[in-house]
Amino acid sequence: MIRDTSGQDVVVSQRRPYRKWLVIGSGLLLVTALGWAYSSWQQSAGTDSTVSRQALAFGTARVGDIKRDISVQGRVVAANSPTLYSPAQGIVSYLIKAGDSVKKGQVLATVKSPTLTNQLKQEQANLARMQGEADRQQIQAKRDAVENQQAADLAKVDLTAADREMRRAEQSWQKRVISELDYEKAKDELARAKLRSHQAKENARLAIQMATVETKNLKLQVQRQALLVADLQRQADELRVTSPVNGMVGSLALNQQSAVSAYQALLTVVDLSSFEVEAMVPESYSDDLGLKMPVAVNVNGHDWQGEVAAISPEIKDNQVVARLRFKDKSPENLRQNQRLTARILLENLNHVLAVPRGAFIDSGQGRSAFVVRGDKAIRTAITLGAVGSQNAQVLSGLKAGDQIITSDTSRFKDQNTLLITH
Repeated sequence: MIRDTSGQDVVVSQRRPYRKWLVIGSGLLLVTALGWAYSSWQQSAGTDSTVSRQALAFGTARVGDIKRDISVQGRVVAANSPTLYSPAQGIVSYLIKAGDSVKKGQVLATVKSPTLTNQLKQEQANLARMQGEADRQQIQAKRDAVENQQAADLAKVDLTAADREMRRAEQSWQKRVISELDYEKAKDELARAKLRSHQAKENARLAIQMATVETKNLKLQVQRQALLVADLQRQADELRVTSPVNGMVGSLALNQQSAVSAYQALLTVVDLSSFEVEAMVPESYSDDLGLKMPVAVNVNGHDWQGEVAAISPEIKDNQVVARLRFKDKSPENLRQNQRLTARILLENLNHVLAVPRGAFIDSGQGRSAFVVRGDKAIRTAITLGAVGSQNAQVLSGLKAGDQIITSDTSRFKDQNTLLITH
């Protein structure tokens, strides 16, 4: 019996072709990994630290405009909020309540002052009496003038008669018709008549001057008394306290029917047509503040233009109080003590090299920044100028197009070169 060759045969499994390519791929991957590791080692060998790009923020230096401003918090205050006072001692009666809207000239309160009213009546009576005395003095002056003039005229008549008698006596003496004694007597009578005539004229003139002076003095006294009465009348009229502006009653200083003294505060009126913002500015910006600086006040999401109207000369709690005034008109529906945010423009620079503002300014004190060169960031000395809310001016160290790290770099304070990984 002839046997087959099945006993000599060995079963060999069929080789699959993908194993060959698997080995080749693994080899290429290993070579690539080794190359990447070598390249990374070469890169990291020249750096001080490695940091992920996702952990950093970047900015690019560009030519643009910088607005150096500060954000401040403030509250709305009335630019015109007069306080009304009592003109005299008395009892106050309010005709309004706090919060009421009032018009200019509207009576807000009355003060009942019997003392002032009585004093006004007394001085009015004194004025009437003095006016009567002035009128009487004028009549008396005219009467005295007439009497003095009459005396002067009579003295003149006596002088004429004495002069005539003297001429007759001279003729008689020449003819020796009268004695020498009669002649001398005629001469004496003429001299006496001249003296009386002269004195009468002087008395009339002086009487007129005296009457003029006395009349003038009485008129001045009447004028003085009239001024006193006018002032008292003004005070009496002010017992009806009126509003000086269109606005709203802010607060009442006293209760209804309270006793008040002269010049005691009664109430305040808020002028609703004129508002300002009282802002608190940090002390560090006090030297930069100036009058007329532009201001943007945010009211309900809308910016209203204004300016710095006043700056307090003193510093309290490390802050300076500044008054901000709206330029064109005040926003509607503002309320006293309403909180608002405003930005004060300290400086405006145009066409300067600037970088985005970031934490790197505080980290490097504005003296250095990490400039990105490919996958590396190299610390570079820079000089910053004005620092705004969004950008900072670059005076030296950078050029337009340079990319820098703008995030906090305080952890790299002792390192000069960083490797930025993906």
